[in-house]
Amino acid sequence: MKLSTRTLFLSIGGLVLLLLALLINPFSVNDQGYRTVVQGVTGKEFVRFEPGMFWSGFFSKQTTYADVVTVQVERPEKRKADISYFSEPIRCQFSDGTYANQVGYSVKWKLPNNEERMLAIHKDYREQSRLAASLADYSKECANYSFQLMDSERHYSGGKSELAEAFKFQLRNGQYIIDQNQVIRRDSASGETIRSYENSPRKNADGSYVLAKSDVQQYDIQPNFVAITLVDYESVVNEKLKAKVEQSTREAIAKQELVTAQQEALTAEMRGRQKVAEVRATEEARKIEAEIRAQAETAVAEEQAKQATFKAQRELAEGRASAEVARLKVQAGLSPREAAQIEKETRIGVAAELAKVQVPQIVIGGGNGQGSNPMDALGVKMLMDVMASMKKQ
Repeated sequence: MKLSTRTLFLSIGGLVLLLLALLINPFSVNDQGYRTVVQGVTGKEFVRFEPGMFWSGFFSKQTTYADVVTVQVERPEKRKADISYFSEPIRCQFSDGTYANQVGYSVKWKLPNNEERMLAIHKDYREQSRLAASLADYSKECANYSFQLMDSERHYSGGKSELAEAFKFQLRNGQYIIDQNQVIRRDSASGETIRSYENSPRKNADGSYVLAKSDVQQYDIQPNFVAITLVDYESVVNEKLKAKVEQSTREAIAKQELVTAQQEALTAEMRGRQKVAEVRATEEARKIEAEIRAQAETAVAEEQAKQATFKAQRELAEGRASAEVARLKVQAGLSPREAAQIEKETRIGVAAELAKVQVPQIVIGGGNGQGSNPMDALGVKMLMDVMASMKKQ
């Protein structure tokens, strides 16, 4: 089937119009998560923030930026797909001169939703890749400044969060102006006194930091996510930290041994005090027992002396009574034979009583603690008095 010349021209004309429509399409689409900077044929620019189709005008030029520009500095195997800028780890120096050979981090920069500021960004950078590279350079400088605020030992010993906060603060507010101060301190690993330098951010009179502003603050680009993902020390730092860990372990063991020795000494002292108390209590008990026994023996001796005195007095009274009876009988007119008989019996009785008593020449205490009883001597005297009175009769 042959096409007429008219039909052919119409077909060609339609195709040309279609191509022209595609080339000079006045409509554009802004995707979710992006904003589009549109420049018309007259040079006027505006920014489309909302997603969807919009009128961009004939022969206009569109430049797309992501709402969030992500900068990742990491090892290649950790690279993510949805990032705007990627770089391998950087090398940062601590304040003590040692290095972290590999430092990795991730920063998500949120672009402003203000048209004026977005157009200023577009004017300076013209495309997202240039903006992302600038943000990556700024992030690198902030990382280096943050590492210079502490030494490697301080970072290892709990300064990771402090380093992260310093990094975030500078990304958001501007870079520190760092002053260097000389410090003399004792090295924790070797114990030697060394001279070192400490860096600290410069401050204003009101205590606020002196900061160097950048385009980030000027355009109100905000870091809404910051993470330090990698810090790999150089070998000398690892050796130093290993020595510090070993020393700390030895110190901890020594302290524990000291506490144990002190506890054992205290326990021994308490045991000694307990033993002394037990011995003292035993001796006190023995002393009290001896005193009680002595008191009991004294009481018994006193009672025995009382009994002996009572017995002697009783015998004396009986002797006197017998003598008195004899005397009365004599006075009553007994016959000489009866009087002689009474006197004989009396003398025999007295002699019998005298035979029962040991009569020493001198009354003294015996060497064995059992001297002559004074009561016996008293009884002898009484009997002799009786006999003398009988003679007088």
